[in-house]
Amino acid sequence: MSDLDNPETYRRWDPSDLRGRIISVPQLYLTAWEQGSAVELPEAFSDARSVVVVGMGGSAMGGELLAGLAELEAAVPVHVVRDYTLPAWIGPETLVIASSYSGDTEETLSAYHQARERGALLLAMTSGGTLAREAAAHGIPLLRIDYEGEPRSAVGYSFGMLLALLCKIGLLENKEAELQTTVQLLYQMVSALGPEASKAQNLAKTVATAMHGRLPVVYGAEFLSGAAHRWKTQLNENSKVWAFYESMPELNHNAVVGYSLPAEVMERAYVVLLHSHLLHRRTSLRYQVTEELLLREGVAHRQLDGVGDTPLAHLLTTVLLGDFVSYYLGILNQVDPVPVSPIDYLKGRLAEG
Repeated sequence: MSDLDNPETYRRWDPSDLRGRIISVPQLYLTAWEQGSAVELPEAFSDARSVVVVGMGGSAMGGELLAGLAELEAAVPVHVVRDYTLPAWIGPETLVIASSYSGDTEETLSAYHQARERGALLLAMTSGGTLAREAAAHGIPLLRIDYEGEPRSAVGYSFGMLLALLCKIGLLENKEAELQTTVQLLYQMVSALGPEASKAQNLAKTVATAMHGRLPVVYGAEFLSGAAHRWKTQLNENSKVWAFYESMPELNHNAVVGYSLPAEVMERAYVVLLHSHLLHRRTSLRYQVTEELLLREGVAHRQLDGVGDTPLAHLLTTVLLGDFVSYYLGILNQVDPVPVSPIDYLKGRLAEG
């Protein structure tokens, strides 16, 4: 097993410095906020009756994280569509944000074309590619992602620009001060969770070590459900492992019944419960009782709490913790956390058709 306190470990298994891109995420939130706040938008955006972010993988994650926060405050719903086809209800009163880091994601382009045909309010968010070219040709506002790295590493952009956008058009109260405070917390976490922090005092290294060789299952609730999904996808892509996520309180009505079988899975599972004291009090009680059930069955688990005083802070601190955990687990698995060869294979095969 790799030594997470040895600098040589990272030079060997992370030659492209993914750790550096994780460390830079707090600054990306601020950069994206400034860029999103400066973009000129049509007045009609403020009259949208719903907001839909269409995207896949890391390009959709910013929308999912934002949707959880919007449920607490926004007067209109925020949805995420990960598919070729838009729901039938989307039309002229819907603001559709097509999010594709590359600009060439085929599912996103398909949904973008449908949104144009239906006369929806449209905005594109991309680093370039087909989506940028078509947005320019169609006179569609464009949020340019000026970032070099993996789509999953651009979450600071995909979330920060969307947050600024919803605040700018009045669907959320201005979050600038709240974001600044949250980013200061994230900087503190980077110091505590980065590779230079020893395993003995580093929560991310500790959780990754406990998770090593096990099947990760991540639980979240309310505005932390998106964070749980982010953990799952980061574990898939950075750690190269199976991983699953579920949401409270729904999992209490089914998942808890299956803890004991098959015994081989129960003995090798590791459950992470992402919690916030800002959740509904009955939901927090369910976390406690769920831990009792896990303990009774002998399932390894750990509850991790968001840091700060606001839902935004709790959301982004749990996301950053998960990014570090998935990174360290990849290093423990002795794999380069960056390449995603199966996805490249899928794209190649689909291009043949």
